[in-house]
Formats: sequence, C-alpha cells, structure tokens
Amino acid sequence: MARPEEASGQRNSTDSTEQRHPAGDRPELRWKPKTLLHVKKLTSTTTHPLFTTLKDALSAADRRRKKRSVFLVTRRAVGWAAFEYVGTWPCKVAFNEVQIGNLPLGGNPLAPQTYLIDGRGRFAHIARDEHGYRLAATNRPTEEPAVPSWVDAIVPVVEINHGKNLSWSPRITLRPSLDELPAALAWVDQHMPAGTKIKAGGSLHAWSMAAMANDVYLVPERMKLTRTIDEEPNIYRSDLGDRRGNLVRAGSGNTIREMNRYLWEQKKKALPLLGGYDGQTVGGVFNTGTHGSVFTRGPMAEIIVSIDLVRAGGRLIRLEPTGGITDPAALAKEQPDLELIQNDDYYHAALINVGTMGVVHSYMLEVTDAFHLKEVRTPIKTDDLRKTMRDGKIYSLAGAKGNPKDMETIPPRISDGKDGGFKDHPFSAYHFEFLINPHSDSVIITSRHPIAADDSAFSFDPPGRDLIYTIHLGARFSRPVFPTWIQERFRHLLVWLVDTLMSLFPKITPSLIDRAMDSLVDEAYIDRSFNVFNNGAGENRIPALAGSIFIPLENDAWVDALDIIHDTAKTFAARNRHETGPASMRFIKGTKAQLGPPRDYCSFEFIFTGKTTWADEVVAGYDQALRARFGNEVRTHWGQLMRDPSHEEMRAMYPEYDRWRTIRDELDPKGCFLNDWQEAVFPPLAQPEG
Repeated sequence: MARPEEASGQRNSTDSTEQRHPAGDRPELRWKPKTLLHVKKLTSTTTHPLFTTLKDALSAADRRRKKRSVFLVTRRAVGWAAFEYVGTWPCKVAFNEVQIGNLPLGGNPLAPQTYLIDGRGRFAHIARDEHGYRLAATNRPTEEPAVPSWVDAIVPVVEINHGKNLSWSPRITLRPSLDELPAALAWVDQHMPAGTKIKAGGSLHAWSMAAMANDVYLVPERMKLTRTIDEEPNIYRSDLGDRRGNLVRAGSGNTIREMNRYLWEQKKKALPLLGGYDGQTVGGVFNTGTHGSVFTRGPMAEIIVSIDLVRAGGRLIRLEPTGGITDPAALAKEQPDLELIQNDDYYHAALINVGTMGVVHSYMLEVTDAFHLKEVRTPIKTDDLRKTMRDGKIYSLAGAKGNPKDMETIPPRISDGKDGGFKDHPFSAYHFEFLINPHSDSVIITSRHPIAADDSAFSFDPPGRDLIYTIHLGARFSRPVFPTWIQERFRHLLVWLVDTLMSLFPKITPSLIDRAMDSLVDEAYIDRSFNVFNNGAGENRIPALAGSIFIPLENDAWVDALDIIHDTAKTFAARNRHETGPASMRFIKGTKAQLGPPRDYCSFEFIFTGKTTWADEVVAGYDQALRARFGNEVRTHWGQLMRDPSHEEMRAMYPEYDRWRTIRDELDPKGCFLNDWQEAVFPPLAQPEG
C-alpha cells in the first residue's frame, strides 16, 4: 500500500540503527526541489514544548512563521508537538517537494494526525488512501481531532538490506519503545484485518527473506534497554551465586556495538564470542543462529538465559529452560501479567526461531569478564590444511576451555609447526578459523587467544581510521596498517574498482582474492576482545552478500567438503561465475536449539561483492553438490543466502522440527509472524486423518 516514490524513497542498512532512523523527538524533514540534484535535510531550528491542544500548537506556529520556514505539527502520546524548519535562502519550500517517508503519523497510521504549514500559512496534511500515504493540501483545522488509541507509527519507506539483494514496502510501519511494544501489537490485533502479518526488523543485515514484511513492519530504533539483573525487580532465584554478576538484559533493538560499549565501559564485561560484524541488532543476530568460531560454544543464542517475547495481541511471556533464573512465586507476586514458561523444549524452540513466534522484547544474557585477545594470521596451502586436520585434529587445535579472563594469565603453548599444530598459533586456540580461496590453494589461518594487556593502550573504536595514530601504535596493536586504512577511507572507490575489474576481466578474480588474503597476514594484533572479533569498520561497510553452509565434523566430512567446494567453484568459473570473495571456515559446537545444527560442525561462509548477480546460484550449487555427498547433514544459516529446502529436507535436517513447529503454532496460532517465505519453507504439521 505504501507509495515509496511519494513516501521518500528508501531506508538502507548502515552501521548504526540510529543513523537509519533518528529515534529522538525531532523528525527529519527532507526536501527535494527541482533545482537540486540531491535530497536536502531542512535545518531544524526550534523544538517547541508540548501543547495541550492542536489549536495551541498552530497558534505557536503562527507567531513564529517566516517566509522560508516550515512547521510540522503532530500529535504525540500526550498533547501536540510543533517543529520548526528553515529552507535554504532564497528558496521557499513547496509541499510537493517535501519527502514524507519516516515522518510521524500522529499516533494513528489509519487516519494520520500530522500537518505541515509553510511560510505563507498554507496547510497540508499526511493522508492515507488505498495507494498509501501522500501529502495533501487542506484547510486550517478548526476542530480538535478525536483521540483514539495512540501508537507510534511513521510513513513507510522501501526497506533495502545491506547486500541490496532484497527490498520490500510495508503497508504500516510502527516504531514502538519496549514499554509500548505490547500495546503496539494489541493495536494491530484490534485495527488491522484478520490475517495481517507482522515482522520486526533489525539492522537490515540479513540476506535471506527472514524479516521481509509487506503488511506491518516494526523498526527497532526505540526498542533498546541495558541493565543488570540487580537493576531489575527482585524476581530472580536467590541461589544464582557468581552467575548473578554476569547477567545483563538487552533490548531486542540494541546493536552488538551498543552492547559492547555498555558492557566494557560501564560494567567491565564482554560478550564471550562474536561474529565479525557489530551493526546487527541482538534481536536479529540471535534469532537467525549467527555464530562465531569459539569451539567450546554453539551459536551466539546460547548465551541467552531468558527471553521476553510479545505474542500477537500484545501478551508478554517469558521463556526459560527448566529451572531457569526467574523465581516463579516472586514473579507471580511482582509482575502477575507476565506469563512464565520454564521448559527446555520451549526455550530451545525460541532460541533460534527466525522471528516466527512473536516480537522479542528483550533477552537476559550471560556475559563474562572483559578480556583482551591476540590475533595471529599466517598463510598455508590447502594440502597443508588437509594433512594437518585429518583424524579429528580440530578437537586438539581449537576449543581451549575455561573463562577467557582467566586464560589471560596462562600463556598458551605455541606450536612450532612440528608438533602437529600450525606454526606460531596456540595449541589449542580459543577462537580458530580458516579463510580459503575456492579458486586457488591459498589459505589463511586465524587464531585468537586471550592475552593480558594494559587496557589504557586501547579505545572503544579499533585502530585503522587514523593512519598516523595507527602507525604510532605499532604493529602489535593494529591490523595491517595500510590495507585497513584504505578500506575505511576509500571503500566506495575500492568497491567500484574491484567490481569493475572482475566484470571486465573475470579470469583475474582468483588472483585478486589471493592478494586480498595476503594483505591480512599479521603476526600479532592485540586489542579488546570485541575489536579483535570484528572484521573491521571498512570491511563491514562494503556492500556484500554471503551464504553459510554447515558440514558436520564427524569422520572429517568438513575436510572432504573442501574438494567438493573447489570442484564446484571450478565448474562455475568455467562460465565466468566466480565467487568474488574468500570463504571462511568456522567451528561451532552442536546446539540443542531445535532449528540449529545438532552436531559439531564447520560453517563454510561464502562471500561475494554486493554486485555479484550470480551469488544465489553459486550458493545453491555448493549446497546441491555437498548435499549429494553428505545428504541432509548439510544445513544452512537462516539469515543468509540459502537454497530453500524442501519440506522433506527440513524434517530430515532438523530431527526436532515437528516439536519446534508444535510450539511455534501454540505461541502464534494465527500465523501472524510467518511471512510468505517462511510459509513456504517451514512445513505445517501433518493433519491427522479423518
């Protein structure tokens, strides 16, 4: 229903959800006159206090109105707000040049209560019809509008994901806070037609269709919360012991980057494992099964100990394992409206549910003491990898056990390359992974292990953005200086250059990937744990596509998979369809999450530049070739490019699928949180005969 060409175009993924849509009280007014090539943000000069009535807000605008000024007047949860903007001299702002996407709808997305007033006193209001939202001329309001239930809604825009392979246009976009979330879902239940679908968005970093929404879309910018268990109501068990100091609540809209800052700077804590990107929201990163490569742990979702979930209609429930951290009697007394389910099956079903059960309000996470990591990256060849890693060697080279903070004080054994390990790497490492070129025999080993370090040498942002500062720090405290600096300062030029070269001369793609991998070699990089886990700001901002395929470690299946991947890549390369980036190999413990891999596995992540139009085809080709050898032991990442499995494959890949589906259907019996893609991928339960 939304008309994107009138509603301001699009919202793109960036490194911060705050940049995508300001969650503060001052809306952003965008203006595109014919005389300008680009959209201009109008300068906001004054935010007036709340007014009791619309008449009072309009009178205030009258008193301050100038020739070049524009006023936006909109209803808030309590009262009316007026915002003043100024156009560029000598231009005057015309209503048909104002882009209304992301503007507030005055608490009523079905009958918006938002007005614009120009310097001549002319009025327009945001109107909604069967085609979507538009700005329509109107007379000055003379009566106070009715005051129905209020819900924070904004004009929908076209949502475009990070890889730019997906876009969608919601009919309704809501922007609730966590306190408003139950009421927002109750509003949908009461005011939208039966069968309306609901999806909560994240940072738009998924390459699968998990978050696509054509009906109601919830943006996460106001769904933020950080507090320790001691700052919560007294509803938790008294026997948590030392665990209590590591329990922290995170709102589903918080980004990983925000959690890293809060934990380290305010609590001297850290997440025990991370992926390579910190711009994702926690509601997106956990729900899709995102992982790191700390081989003592499964997917990141396993650091969750309690889930607060809002069901359709606005009912709030809490899901925990049997014997979870919440005291049922204390909860019933303090928060009787919060339903508690402490059951292993429900908890494991909800850990990775791809947003199909409800909207996550917040998670209680079990974190660890802040720690530092030392990263070592060295090159080898594929034959060396095969020879060294046969016979289950991964179990001795990766998966150092213990608290990472305690490991800082115990220097690891470093391999000399003659003892069955890889030269200069720990034996065994806390985090261990490979980076391969599917079109050559190049491999980079990456190990990351806790190390004692003086934290005064580090800051929240990793080195690399400031070339002189990075050089001054020295090699041990930064990744390779010039490649990092170039990625962060000239990434748009770099992307254009690489894409152009690969397009004009596709056969040089393997050598370009080899050279990019060579630039990563580094004998030591030491920093705060979250900066070492991170791929780097420059690399993460480059538009890319990725698909992960999971292969079990049993019987060295993952080592054999290397040959299949190289052969498949060779077949595609013969048609000039190269993988346009390296592939990572990460190691993860099996999980009890019912939509996660149940056995220890290697995750092959295939990476492509954002303009690789054949990325889906290549990922599907890898999946089919690997599945021909390993059958339904092959699994995929729910948030990335993937070949959609058949219903038979789903049940074979996930032995607990029917139990998961039963719980999902119980929590969302009307299917409100299943989008079209999920309806197709997740098979319904078999109906009893007769």
